[in-house]
Amino acid sequence: MKTGAKESKIYLKVSVSIIFCVVIAILITSSILYVNFQSILMKHEYEINLEKMESEEEQRLQLANIALNTLYQIYNDISVTKLLTYEKISAVEESAAFLQLRHFLVTMPNVDSIYVYNVKNERIYNVTNENELIRPWNADYYTKSNFYDTSAAAMIEHCTEFTPFIVVPRYYQVNAKTTKCVYTYIMYDIFKNNKKRSAIMLNLESEYLFPKSRTGYPGTESLVVDGTGSVIYSNSSNFKVLDNVKEKFDYGKILNKKKAGYFLDEINGIKSVVIFTDTDKYGFRNVSLINYNDLLAQVKKLQSVTIGITLLIAGAGLIAAFICSYRLSNPIRVMSKDFTALLREKRRTETLTKNIKLKELLENNGFENSGERKSGADLLSLLGIPFKREQKLVLLCIKVDDYQYLLETSNSQLISAYKFAAVNILTELMQDNCIMYCLNMSLDKNLIFVSLTSNEAKEILNEHLIQMQHLVQEYFKISVSAALSDFEEDPDKLFYQYEQIEEALSGSIFWKESSIVHYSDIKMKEVQNYEYPESREKQLLECLTHGRAKEAEEVYLAIVTETYDYPVVIYNMVISRLIFMITNVVNLIMKNSSLHSLTSSLLLTNLLQECDSLEERNEKFKELFLQIAKDMENKKKDRLNQVIADINLLIEKEYKNPLLSIEMLAEEVGMSAAYICRIYKQYTGNTINETLLEKRMEHARVLLVESALSVNEISEKVGFTGSSYFYRVFKKVNGVTPNEYRRK
Repeated sequence: MKTGAKESKIYLKVSVSIIFCVVIAILITSSILYVNFQSILMKHEYEINLEKMESEEEQRLQLANIALNTLYQIYNDISVTKLLTYEKISAVEESAAFLQLRHFLVTMPNVDSIYVYNVKNERIYNVTNENELIRPWNADYYTKSNFYDTSAAAMIEHCTEFTPFIVVPRYYQVNAKTTKCVYTYIMYDIFKNNKKRSAIMLNLESEYLFPKSRTGYPGTESLVVDGTGSVIYSNSSNFKVLDNVKEKFDYGKILNKKKAGYFLDEINGIKSVVIFTDTDKYGFRNVSLINYNDLLAQVKKLQSVTIGITLLIAGAGLIAAFICSYRLSNPIRVMSKDFTALLREKRRTETLTKNIKLKELLENNGFENSGERKSGADLLSLLGIPFKREQKLVLLCIKVDDYQYLLETSNSQLISAYKFAAVNILTELMQDNCIMYCLNMSLDKNLIFVSLTSNEAKEILNEHLIQMQHLVQEYFKISVSAALSDFEEDPDKLFYQYEQIEEALSGSIFWKESSIVHYSDIKMKEVQNYEYPESREKQLLECLTHGRAKEAEEVYLAIVTETYDYPVVIYNMVISRLIFMITNVVNLIMKNSSLHSLTSSLLLTNLLQECDSLEERNEKFKELFLQIAKDMENKKKDRLNQVIADINLLIEKEYKNPLLSIEMLAEEVGMSAAYICRIYKQYTGNTINETLLEKRMEHARVLLVESALSVNEISEKVGFTGSSYFYRVFKKVNGVTPNEYRRK
């Protein structure tokens, strides 16, 4: 083990050194990166935001094309053209034009309104979405002077100053408190020379071109700026639509660059990163303003993440170092482990061999296979128990109570643990007063050799045994009993003491839980003085065959109680004889009954198994007697049911015979007439005569309906000797005469 541990430490040191070199390299690299992180971060943020802004710009251009196509369709629509060009227009044409405008209004999302201006009659026709501006619609028109949207009226007045395909941001007064921003596309006839022209205006809400779910860095201010620096769109409270960004930051740095880029600038006293895109085809640029301090916070966060990753790598490396060192040293460790296991197995084998040899010597009174005999002192020397003449030797057997029940509810390993725990507790209690050695006799018993020096050895041992039983009961919830041989000063009487233990254990079925049995206290009558009570056995047999379970139990207890004062061989002989007798009774029941129960035979099989106590075995006999009584009752019912079935069969077969009587039926079934009358009435509820009469009446009713026989002939066919008697009986049973029954 020491060699394996040493090799493992060498491998561990090498692995840890490698890991530390890797960690130091990571820290140096991270420091260099941190020094140059400002430029790296700004470039990284620029690339991320530029990609997002270009995507938003492309999306805005696509939406603008859709809006322009819609405006072009409106401009070329026949109904709308009449509204746009005719000086005088009928109500029908005007209504058709408005319906068409409303159709265009609802087909596009986020459209605020559509205006149509006719220069000939100077009317402004208005179709509004009415989300915020609530006005009842009618076919009336507005003039430029009384139109509520003054900025639109101004655009119409100077329409030639606006490019038709470029969106124009503007405000108009919704009500006294609210001003609304809309984005307007205007279309007019560009080939005319005069300044006043008819025009169509498509007014869009900001959500159409600039959705609110715009992405970006947290805290980023997003702008769309035209070539003059005027704000087309803003999501920031610092910039409003139509503001000029030149007043807030150096917009010249953007104008001087044709391509996308970024720079640092002070905006409202806050150092910010300004990121901008290329100019689109309408001359607009997307601009993002990011707080530089927020970026530095991200730098610190990345720094923390870097340090965390470094520590994680270091930790993972150390774990890997331990694993590598463990695996590299594994062959040596396995070899050392195998060597330790071999030593342990050697000790276990030696102990097992020693115990087997000791057990054989005890059972053979000290004789070995070679014929040589060892003395008790030799056995004590083999066990390592020094024994002097002034000492006392006693054999003690610890037995687990209710072993069969514990074996069913737990397992043998757990029972062995309980058993050795009891031995260890006793050893701890008596370590100052004796020398002990434990021999495993069986799964539920341990034999202990105890050498005591005290003059009050018996009293001390009893006291410690009681204390041990109490502790085992308290901690393990089981009980143990103990058998003790005589206390001897001569070691050569060891074999005789073992015989005493064997004899005491043979009667363990008579013990109660937590018993302490001294061989010197066992007093038994001579075997020759016992006489088996055959008369009681016959009485028990009679009780069982007649199903008297309670009396059978009393007779059984009277038989076995007499054996308690004799050696256990008498008790076992009596139990075996009773089991043999009861087996014959059970076999008789099973042979003569067609509906017998197998429970009694199963209980009988259980009696042959070992029991831990008299109460357990007596309870099994009691259950068996009750089941035999139940089987006898079933047998009796089977016989009566068969008799009743035979009577019914005879009535069915012979009811036409006028000589059929109860005496004839009794003779057929082999019983007296009075007995069959009584049991038939008891089990069916009817008398035999009632059943016979009902059978004859049933057949008579069938013949009256289905045949042309006379009443006299029918009475003879169903077993009546005279027609007059048949008439009286039929009317009494059916309430009508045979002829009346036939006519019905």
